[in-house]
Amino acid sequence: MRQTNDYEDNSGGLPLIGMALGVSFFVLLILLLVVSLNKKNSSPSRPQAAAVSSEEEDTTDYLAGSNLVASDLGFWDMYPPEEETSTVTEEKTQEEETTTEEDPATDGKHVQVTLRDGTTEWLEINPKWKRNTYDFSNLVSKNNLLKYYADGKQASYLGIDLSRYQKEVNYGALKNEGIDFCMIRVGARGYETGTIQADDMFETHIAGVTQAGIDVGLYFYSQAITEAEAVEEANYLLSRIGTHKITYPIAFDMEYVENDTARIETLTNSERTKIALAFLKRIEEAGYTGMLYGNKEWLLKRIDLSQFEEYDIWLAQEADIPDYPYTYSMWQYSRKGEIYGIDGYVDLNISFVDYSAR
Repeated sequence: MRQTNDYEDNSGGLPLIGMALGVSFFVLLILLLVVSLNKKNSSPSRPQAAAVSSEEEDTTDYLAGSNLVASDLGFWDMYPPEEETSTVTEEKTQEEETTTEEDPATDGKHVQVTLRDGTTEWLEINPKWKRNTYDFSNLVSKNNLLKYYADGKQASYLGIDLSRYQKEVNYGALKNEGIDFCMIRVGARGYETGTIQADDMFETHIAGVTQAGIDVGLYFYSQAITEAEAVEEANYLLSRIGTHKITYPIAFDMEYVENDTARIETLTNSERTKIALAFLKRIEEAGYTGMLYGNKEWLLKRIDLSQFEEYDIWLAQEADIPDYPYTYSMWQYSRKGEIYGIDGYVDLNISFVDYSAR
């Protein structure tokens, strides 16, 4: 029989060494496994997995350790919510529409005026004043002589201005050319001296026009600076009529002087308005039709047009189609007209009213 001490002394060492080797091998195996797993996790072939893991860890940190919300982070301002973006877009669209609507050239609420110095200005059309209703698609031009049609019938009358600037006139030829009326200047007040001067061709013109069977209207070139002077001008004109038959209006013509200073320069709009009204009232008291002459700038900027509602307007505007918005019954459309029977230029007019039938 083997003794215990012999066993421990002679054979007990080998089992202990084996156990130590086994444990070491097991630890080494575990270390190798851990290293292998770490290499796989850090491998470039799976970057997305690492990114996800990192984001999950960071997100966890934000949620666990911060009270911030999305709106507290500055970069969210770069991306407005869909509803807000829609609102901004709608506001921009409304602004663009408003801008378009307020464009004076297209809104139908403004008219452009060229001032004396050549600059232009947009004036708002007064909705309370009566607008003209002419349809200029019905305007026909032949040899620069205009005719206006309404409901398929001619509704206009052709006229010219005559003064001392037309010396040689064949009145019969004018009638044959279709001239229906002539506006003849009776006289003028000097823009410097202020004295009334007769038009030295008045008698010749009114006699020749009347004999040719052409209707007659008159006008006076005014430089009056008081209402009394305006009445003086009207009385002078009336005194020159005599027995001549006047079937068209008698017009008040006040204008600035080109390239010089006129005596009316310092008048205010109110003063010019009162002066014109004084002339026209005197004309109507005498039983004639009073008419106010002026270009677009004069009518809209130099007088108070609202005071002339009961008077007819003679518009001076050289244009294919006038853009004066309010009512007028006569239109001077050319100051360089040419017509057989007159040597040189003459003003051409079209009347939308047959005054001779009144």
